[in-house]
Amino acid sequence: MIRLVIVDDHLIVSEGVQQLLSSEFSVAGIFDVPQKALEFVRSHPVDMLVVDYKMPQMNGIEFFLKCRESKPEIRGIMLSMVDEVGLVKRCLKAGFQGFLLKNVDKSELSTAIRKIMQGHTYVSAEFTHRLLEPEESGLFTERERQVLRLIVKEKTNRQIADELNISERTVETYRKNLFRKANTNNVVGLVKFAISGNLID
Repeated sequence: MIRLVIVDDHLIVSEGVQQLLSSEFSVAGIFDVPQKALEFVRSHPVDMLVVDYKMPQMNGIEFFLKCRESKPEIRGIMLSMVDEVGLVKRCLKAGFQGFLLKNVDKSELSTAIRKIMQGHTYVSAEFTHRLLEPEESGLFTERERQVLRLIVKEKTNRQIADELNISERTVETYRKNLFRKANTNNVVGLVKFAISGNLID
């Protein structure tokens, strides 16, 4: 049976994933502290890691790479709320075989694990076409432009999340990136920047 280790700094998430998978796979351990998970992986047989990206001490990519130092054959799925194709690319480059958003259902997660153990790569459907798109050459990515247009329309984070089918946390990340790129710390400055640069219709 495939042996999994689940790592997420929110233990309730790890426990939820464990409940979804325990009937089909052997969950060797669940951890909310990456360092403890790393110690476990180094001393126990583990086939696959199911990890979050944003965690204290080290992020999911750093954790995966450290695990691979002692167990280069170990496989990994990033299970994240971050809806950014850039993160997907970084994960795949680091050696992850899978990337799924946390809104995934049991069936798709199980399928991903089995396909990866068969030697395939598995990425959430919403990312597959975006991975094939050419790199953005402008200041803002297309997704950032979508968020920007909705901010200009005075939509709340919740409304933006609902319209784009992403999490509020992801919207907040895009909002911060927009402010940083526009060199401003408020919506008025962002709107002025967007208008002056013809970035919105």
